[in-house]
Amino acid sequence: MANQTLLLSRRTIPQPTLTLSSPRSQVPNESIIREQVLSTHNYDGRKFNTNVILSIAENILSVKMGIGEEAGVEKLNEVEELINYKQLPSLIRQLSFQIASAGLNSSANNEHSTTLHVLRMLSSYCWEDKMVFMLSAFSIIINGQLYCSSHGKISRRLSNNKSGAVVDCITSVLRLTKCVVELKQTTTPSSNYSTPQSIISTLPIATYWIGRSVVATSYSPPPNDELIEELTTSTATILHTFSSELEKKRAEESYEALKRALYYNSSSKSEVFRLMFNVKDGEMLFEDKGLNDWNSTRLVLLITQGHHISELRIQFLNFFARHANTRLLWIPIAQNNDASWTTEDEQQFKKLSSKTRFYWLNDPQKMISPQFIRFVKEQLFPYFQMGGEPIIVSLDQQGRIVHPNIMHMIQIWAYKYIEENTLGVQGIYNITALVEKELKKGTSSINREIPEIKDMISVLVGDINQKIVAWTQDIEKRIQNLREQSTPYDKEREKFLWQQEPNCSLDLVVGRYGRNVHLDYVMQNWFDREDYIFLYGGNDINWVREFTSKLHRLASKIQLKVELAYVGKNKMIRSIIDKENMSYCALKSSYSIWRFWTRLQSMFLSRIYYLDEINHFGEECNDEILHGLKKLLAYEGKNTIIEGWAVLSKGKKMVVCGHGAKILQVINDYEIWKENIATKGFDEAFKDHHEMLTSSSSSLKRHSCCALEYSTTLNKIPENEKCSECSYRMHKFVTFTCCHGHDIDSDED
Repeated sequence: MANQTLLLSRRTIPQPTLTLSSPRSQVPNESIIREQVLSTHNYDGRKFNTNVILSIAENILSVKMGIGEEAGVEKLNEVEELINYKQLPSLIRQLSFQIASAGLNSSANNEHSTTLHVLRMLSSYCWEDKMVFMLSAFSIIINGQLYCSSHGKISRRLSNNKSGAVVDCITSVLRLTKCVVELKQTTTPSSNYSTPQSIISTLPIATYWIGRSVVATSYSPPPNDELIEELTTSTATILHTFSSELEKKRAEESYEALKRALYYNSSSKSEVFRLMFNVKDGEMLFEDKGLNDWNSTRLVLLITQGHHISELRIQFLNFFARHANTRLLWIPIAQNNDASWTTEDEQQFKKLSSKTRFYWLNDPQKMISPQFIRFVKEQLFPYFQMGGEPIIVSLDQQGRIVHPNIMHMIQIWAYKYIEENTLGVQGIYNITALVEKELKKGTSSINREIPEIKDMISVLVGDINQKIVAWTQDIEKRIQNLREQSTPYDKEREKFLWQQEPNCSLDLVVGRYGRNVHLDYVMQNWFDREDYIFLYGGNDINWVREFTSKLHRLASKIQLKVELAYVGKNKMIRSIIDKENMSYCALKSSYSIWRFWTRLQSMFLSRIYYLDEINHFGEECNDEILHGLKKLLAYEGKNTIIEGWAVLSKGKKMVVCGHGAKILQVINDYEIWKENIATKGFDEAFKDHHEMLTSSSSSLKRHSCCALEYSTTLNKIPENEKCSECSYRMHKFVTFTCCHGHDIDSDED
């Protein structure tokens, strides 16, 4: 024991004295034990990586329990950290000798005092290092490097006859030690996890019971099974609490790893998918596709709240999935925190899946990882989901999020226009012609003296042309690689698309072939002919009759070609208009109505995000497009019943957008403003009189209320909103809406 005395002589730690009677039942209670254990602790801040030692000790113990591969304890001396702490090999051996020799006097008092003595030997180390060192010392004993017999002799021989109780006890000790080491390991800097104080304050007692178990199970013969089982119960009780906390830490680390992969750093989509889904390599993830099948594929993620997606939206997304150069993957996220699906949920999911043309998870409940569910609910739904509607997340080729919700983008613009190639080499193929022209011009005076000059110029120009072609081909290959590694469905592309929309034109609202989503071929022809066009809507058939009849009479009177199209949501009004042949009805089906108005809502939200991105959004925002969209959406809001409204345009140029009462008043007042038609044109004369009525407060008395709806999940809702019709400040309400599983803007034909 000389080495031991020398080691401890540098640090003397006072200990409270306590006399124990021989029965183990007389061991002091935990409060006293805790004080004694804390008095042995004098951590000096040293850092030590115990993972390798723990791994070797675990390997040795596993072999002795009949599993694993043979591993020698001499590997402890190969740990890199032991070079810096040369006393550790001898310290571990001292611990093993101390524990083994304690077996000469097997009693509760001896076990307790030996455990405290061992902890004093480890006073300079943190609690998790103490646990590992004690377990390593036990592994030396159990591996046969050191063995204390019941005859009082320390010998080197193998012990293979440990009882089941001892094996269970050491298994519990090993699991607890590994649990504590993993809990205390430093997490990533961005992690929000920190070890709770309740866990930290339990470490001294946990360390004691590990030491006590190691000491007791080192005896030969060991104490009876009943007493060993009591020790197992002590460590297992602590392990239960620590294991729960470890699961929380692992969950937090998995969540942070997923966030880093999706936002900042990942090597491939398959790497991200391993974090998103509980799936292994080779296992089918989406239908017949495994993890690695998506690395070279452009894809977006359709994320829904449960299986809630309307058949109208499925119809729209089927078109996108069928034609766009992008794969659509459906990932349903359970609404409840327990992420459980009922049999009815599964049946409904399968029913809807059979109607889709996009990919879906084979087993959503099983495959979606908890950290991805948390990511969606914390990072995506609260900020980008509107009223429980699905979102579509766009990923680049590395699996990083480049747009949190492209649903609005693909609603507004045609997929061909979004994917249109904007990269390429242009305007360089005429360079050689210019070079040849300049060379001939510069050598024209020596043509007679050097008649072969023309051939020389041709050869030179040919060489230049070949180099330009080769250079261009190389650039095109590089551009192709860029295309393959990128996606047009990102924020920058959406920003670019908005920059191409200078004003609130009718072709933006209705859609134009090849650029926006076109919804009606008839109106496309009206745009091309620069006709006067009235789009209108409303819910009062009397207003519709009066408006259409008076406008037809006025147009006939002044021999003006005017086109009318009803685009309102009201099914009954639409049918009466068709029956009485009052005007053209642009939206013939439930899908076209849903498509038109959902697109305008997407346009409204996307425009808000765009304006906010360029710092132009706020209460004083006077953006023309946003103002026009607010008017249209307020007229056909779900919670308002306006008698009528109309938009006048000259071709695709929107001139007036107004409430039905004022539009009708302008028509009735034709005699007042007719003289201005000759100088200003019908559209501008109509607009001027409409603006005059708007400035008159008396004209507002007969108007029904307007309502502009924001989803409460939109984080850009202004504190105050002015009415787009009269500029008065609007009242703010919160409305809960349920459509019982159907789309909110749909009706049945």
